[in-house]
Amino acid sequence: MNKQKWIDYALQQGFADFEVYQSLSSEKKVTWFEGQMDTFVTSRVLGTALRGTYAGKMVNLATEDTSDDQMEDLIARMKEQAGAIQTSETAVIAEPVQCEEVKSTKNWIRPDNEQILRILKEAEEKIRKADERIIQVSRLQWIESKETREIINSKGMHIYDESRLQALAAGAAASAGNEVKDSFRVEVAEDPAKLDIGEFAAKLAEDAVNKLDAEQLESGTYPVIFEKGAMTSLFSAFTGLFSGDLIGKGISPLHDRLNTQIFSDLITVVDDPRNTDAVSLANFDDEGTPTCRKVLVDRGVFRTILHNTRSAARMNAETSGNGFKSSYTSPVGVSPYNCYIEPGEKTLDELCEDMKDGYVITDLAGLHAGIDFVTTNFSLQCSGYWVKDGKRDHSVTLVTVAANFLEMMSSVTAVGSDLEWKHHTVVTPSIAFKGCAVAGK
Repeated sequence: MNKQKWIDYALQQGFADFEVYQSLSSEKKVTWFEGQMDTFVTSRVLGTALRGTYAGKMVNLATEDTSDDQMEDLIARMKEQAGAIQTSETAVIAEPVQCEEVKSTKNWIRPDNEQILRILKEAEEKIRKADERIIQVSRLQWIESKETREIINSKGMHIYDESRLQALAAGAAASAGNEVKDSFRVEVAEDPAKLDIGEFAAKLAEDAVNKLDAEQLESGTYPVIFEKGAMTSLFSAFTGLFSGDLIGKGISPLHDRLNTQIFSDLITVVDDPRNTDAVSLANFDDEGTPTCRKVLVDRGVFRTILHNTRSAARMNAETSGNGFKSSYTSPVGVSPYNCYIEPGEKTLDELCEDMKDGYVITDLAGLHAGIDFVTTNFSLQCSGYWVKDGKRDHSVTLVTVAANFLEMMSSVTAVGSDLEWKHHTVVTPSIAFKGCAVAGK
């Protein structure tokens, strides 16, 4: 695809401005089962999104076929689409902005295929030997991925970035009597030679075995700790609270809460696409706007709204560089990127000691069905373990936790120190709360 040729032709056809956005996703997955390689799959997807302003309307079109002989037809289709657009709101094709780019500190060392197979074989053996109650390594795979983004537009912008990931992922099933429980774990491997497979296997087996002999709780209100994995899942489901698109439309319950206390003063929320602690970073969003670090919530006070150019124009504000696509085929939305709750100073064990008696939630289910975003009420099936006298006592399953997210985030008693990015772009540490309603037996 001759991108400049497409841009020049679009301008000749009456577009006021025009943009070509391309993403290239490359992935390799090697799976292992019962002592041998099960599958070896590679994929490569090049997606192109065309965007331009015609007759005052922003038109979008996504395609995988960008051979130059398709140019006239696709741009003609975009002109036709402009006539069907009813909204008067429009996004903006950005001017290029000079800014210093942050480079990832990750030094990815790619293993060859023989090394990958050795890693998978060793992982299976060590998971099986980690505990006699492990009956199967149910899922085991090596994952490599590379994502690139490139934007070139009629205003002189030409920017590019890429992100990588390598990880070992495994699932294990443990059994006691007629009961079977499973667990899943992912470990990012920047340098495969430094991957501690023994530790990985031990933690995976421990997670699965700890779920055995679980009990229900009596229904009631208990002090609760959301362990970092469960807390990350819950917080991720509510990051739309900070979206300028949803706030501008009055959908987010924070639409009139800027500069007011919304969380406990123990909670500070940061969005930083350039955070080099995270696996991936973004120097610019999918509109070409440079990104920056933002404090969304400062010791409980709501300070910053996330914007793309469209939501910023609606609210007479400036874009925050959070205009991201969920895929190359989707329009630009408003999303956090490397968003996290700042960690505290206490380990999870220390949070449990302070709680004395209470419930630690490690897993949540039904996040899509059990959440009311507008009210922030949620009711979710969960599992975890009961803490007695500050120590883990027994596993808990088949219970439901219910609360109002905003109210719960105002009743924080402590924030843990165990923030861990792994492969996520939204993360939290473990957090302790005064109490949540738990429905059990």
